[in-house]
Amino acid sequence: MPRIQLLVTGIVQGVGFRPFCARLARRLHLAGWVRNTSQGVAILLEGPEGALSTYRGALLTEAPPLARVRTLRDLPPEATPLEPEVFSILPSQSRERTEVLIPPDLTCCPACLRELRDPADRRYRYPFLNCTDCGPRYSLIRELPYDRPGTTMACFPQCEDCEGEYRDPTHRRFHAQPNACPACGPRVWLADREGHVLAREDEAIRQAREALTGGRILALKGLGGFHLACDPTRDAPVALLRERKRRPHKPFAVLVPDLEAAGRLVRLTPTSRDLLASPRGPIVLCPVREDGPLSPLVAPGQDTLGVFLPTTPLHHLVAEGFPALLMTSGNRGEEPLAAGNREALATLRDFADRFLLHDRDIHNPVDDSVVAPAGRRTILLRRSRGYVPEPLFLPRSGPSVFAAGAELKGAFALTAGEALFPGPYLGDLKQASVARRYKESAEKFLHLFRARPERTACDLHPLYVSTRLVRELFPDREPRKIQHHHAHLAALLADRELDEPLLGWVLDGTGYGEDGTVWGGELLFRDGGTFRRLGHLRAAPLPGGDRSVREPWRFAASLLRETFGEREGTARGETFFPSRGALLRLLPPVLRAPETPRTTSCGRLFDGVAALLGLREIVSYDGQAAMELEACARGAGKLPFLGEVREDRWVLDWRPAVEALAGRREGEGAPALAAAFHGGLAEALGDGARWAAKRTGGSRVGLTGGCFQNRRLLSLTCAALVRRGLEPVTHLRLSCNDEAVAAGQAWIVARETD
Repeated sequence: MPRIQLLVTGIVQGVGFRPFCARLARRLHLAGWVRNTSQGVAILLEGPEGALSTYRGALLTEAPPLARVRTLRDLPPEATPLEPEVFSILPSQSRERTEVLIPPDLTCCPACLRELRDPADRRYRYPFLNCTDCGPRYSLIRELPYDRPGTTMACFPQCEDCEGEYRDPTHRRFHAQPNACPACGPRVWLADREGHVLAREDEAIRQAREALTGGRILALKGLGGFHLACDPTRDAPVALLRERKRRPHKPFAVLVPDLEAAGRLVRLTPTSRDLLASPRGPIVLCPVREDGPLSPLVAPGQDTLGVFLPTTPLHHLVAEGFPALLMTSGNRGEEPLAAGNREALATLRDFADRFLLHDRDIHNPVDDSVVAPAGRRTILLRRSRGYVPEPLFLPRSGPSVFAAGAELKGAFALTAGEALFPGPYLGDLKQASVARRYKESAEKFLHLFRARPERTACDLHPLYVSTRLVRELFPDREPRKIQHHHAHLAALLADRELDEPLLGWVLDGTGYGEDGTVWGGELLFRDGGTFRRLGHLRAAPLPGGDRSVREPWRFAASLLRETFGEREGTARGETFFPSRGALLRLLPPVLRAPETPRTTSCGRLFDGVAALLGLREIVSYDGQAAMELEACARGAGKLPFLGEVREDRWVLDWRPAVEALAGRREGEGAPALAAAFHGGLAEALGDGARWAAKRTGGSRVGLTGGCFQNRRLLSLTCAALVRRGLEPVTHLRLSCNDEAVAAGQAWIVARETD
């Protein structure tokens, strides 16, 4: 009888792929077996040639919805004796190196949700039900292959009923590793700040809901970590949470029970509906309805609101009947997301009045992902739960590389074979606790993928914490230093799986330049293994360095001085910022001083313009001024910008725009001028790209860097490029911000080892 053996790679573990293989074999009356290995899923088949051919095709066309087949390879078939038409699922086989792709954590599927709400079902209102189509994956995996003993569910032996489902090839929980029920699975309880148990099981959920109704703040353990929750329809609970978290302005997201509830808070499009209903379960930024029931304290100064649907059965149960619940990451300030019960009780006791805890451990913490629809595009603002650890793919296999990434939005990346794995979002590495979480997460990642990186990479900045951390992780390897904006453009190439010359505008807040200055508005060209700087924004002094980031009025004063000269610039500054008069008079010698850094940063330009328009002089969170400038914009005008070639580089001069803005502020108002600033800048970026395209012969222009999180700027710049006969290239699977820098670093070093 003919026999074949196949190896399937991709996302094929933890998504019901082996049960699917078994059902398909039995349908076609084939003998054999399937098992997980560290290389993928191995399948041995014996039967008629026609049935074997049908099976091979069906692996690709009928695979489970969450599976992603990367390759299907033939292996020499084993000579193991087989019983006719008997097909088995064998125990997993482990080897030293893993090539398995691990699925991300997934939200509760419709079938499980029906069981959760069915009084006749044995899992009625059970907060931890799941199946092969949904539930925790990456967050609970300790070891590969993906089997229950290698997860945090190992300490929950299945009861007879669950074991029966697990063994039944016709059941959707066949080999569902986190399978559980009230008789054998994790339990939930409610505790006070001291950890004293107040209630258990359904009564705990009832009392948690009661606490929220009473205006209290609840800490709730989710898929990848804790949330802090309160009632967003009243000012008092939101104000209390802001006071406790010392978060005066940064927008909060809200959880809604369903799409209908979301539509009462925000304006939904088909794209935003699909994103909200996606098994990835991201927070989706949508235009807010001004007549909605939420407190204005939820997202002050913003015209959008982050909304998401319940990510776990527990969230569904807690959210029942509420129009919305405010949900924010369960952490202290800029510290890491709390993931363990003891950790939450220790770090969140000053914030939460009640704690809804459970005993299913989170091995790999992952924060909520955030996306923003922008016309036909979707901007990924934070890539974490629901996306990590899905890989990108390199043109060819090579030595393993570990890349350390940037600093403010810390994330690492790892290559293994052809796969490039961006790690989870971790936060500001200048915080010691975040740096510790970074090392822990990196060590777990390396252990999980059994990776032994042969090369490492870091940012060019000599003082980044990520550089210190990669040296601590790999003391015997000197990291390859990659310029920050080169890594951004490389991340876009990796994201789009491109291997060709590419022009790109890289616009962000800061990056250490090759000349030792602060870059942030760069027109680059990547060709082969080299990156060339073809242009940039006009540089301006950055008085006080990082202090200008926290106090945008300082950079606004620098813009005025560069535009109008020292005397008139200072006088205009006192008109714009009357409360800063004494400080403004001290700035001229600082702005003249040779030691004051100069920057081409587009992010700082946005900050300065926001200050000039009276929107924000001092920020309380990263990106606040620029976000409020975007939210304020109304209309479609264009401020003038100037492009000129200096020393064979195209320089985007913003001084005409600042001059026009200063002259028109009183007459036109901030919304019209904010829109005109966006429109004029987009046109200037298009002009610079057209000049560079003529020089290089290219027609595609990448747009990356944190400034392109601005949906208005991205849409306008894409349109400007198209009008000039150029094709915009934007991100699809990575964020354009500093999270993606590690992926770009890894891509560059992996190519160097080809």
